[in-house]
Amino acid sequence: MKLIWASLCFIFVYVSFLSEAKSSLIQGSELVRVRLLSTTEKVQISGLGLKFHNLDRPYRPVAIPNNGHAEVRLMQREGKKVWSLRINNKDPETLFSEKFLYIQGENLRVGAQALPQKVLLHASKEKVDVVGVMPLEDYVVGVLASEMPLSWPMESLKAQAVAARSYALAVMNERKEQPYHLESNILDQVFRHVLAEDEKDPLLKKALQAVKETQGQKLYSANDQVLKAFFHSDCGGKTTTPKNVWNYGVNTGVATDSSCPTNPRAHWKLALSKSELHRRLGLPPIAKIDFIRNVADQRVLKVKVALNDSSEKLISANDFRQKIGFTELRSALFEMKKVGESFVFEGRGFGHGVGLCQWGSRALSRSGLNYQQILSHYYPLAKLK
Repeated sequence: MKLIWASLCFIFVYVSFLSEAKSSLIQGSELVRVRLLSTTEKVQISGLGLKFHNLDRPYRPVAIPNNGHAEVRLMQREGKKVWSLRINNKDPETLFSEKFLYIQGENLRVGAQALPQKVLLHASKEKVDVVGVMPLEDYVVGVLASEMPLSWPMESLKAQAVAARSYALAVMNERKEQPYHLESNILDQVFRHVLAEDEKDPLLKKALQAVKETQGQKLYSANDQVLKAFFHSDCGGKTTTPKNVWNYGVNTGVATDSSCPTNPRAHWKLALSKSELHRRLGLPPIAKIDFIRNVADQRVLKVKVALNDSSEKLISANDFRQKIGFTELRSALFEMKKVGESFVFEGRGFGHGVGLCQWGSRALSRSGLNYQQILSHYYPLAKLK
């Protein structure tokens, strides 16, 4: 284990030594490791000037100076996993038998998916994790371009950039000894790699501006730690605390927000047949469903499911939403009624309801508030610095 982390320490020093000036959209920031995809034991990578670095033998890289394609495979040899490399369909060359392989090049792609100029491959059980290594500020640009419409007002984009940066740094600290810090999907923050040539796009210029003009700014909790700044689409009228959703997290206060109905999807309805509800919950026949609510905002905290055999299951509202489907049971602000053999859910809001409400921030920025005021509204007990 020590050897693995020693190798990782080397690679991060090595990556930071390379010319960040050419690959970074915004200068001067920490390096973040983002899992972009997890695939089978074989990865097809293309790019210009491909370089494959063996971490335990850093002075023996394999380079492809021109446009090239490479097939990287995990093989078992004498009970160990070995990386095997096939370049431009030539005979494979085995590089090494450690868990990590570092790849550098321009216009890197796996299939149609664009990658950063620096990628780490990590052997994870029966799969290969493709991990992008990039400056934090570049990562924030990619999150901003994915999590919020770039046509929205600049001040709401700036507020989102600060929240995304704060969340990323807090998670980076939590997972600093893991092969990657962040997922590139809703498990953390949705992210897509923004190419340097995309800077000409007027909307992406807004994202770059929002990140540059808030560069280095973070939210801090009362104990002076970088805040894991959660955010969501639509709070439904009032935000809630992390503890109400996940039973952990720092309380940075709640906000009442009358502007959320501007979201065209603010109100929603979901009907599920009895058999479909059983299937999604993975439970035997259900006799009755009751809800335990938070008195302050009427969000569902727990779901009590009584079964036909007289037993009972207690499920957190977040787990209940996950089983049903986050995009269908859009929030914990809902009522349920039984109509014939179907269960009908009606609610408002979209997301867990913690921290920054994106639709609310849009309305607040349109009313003249700046990003500092927006952040103060949604994280009233946090400090921006």
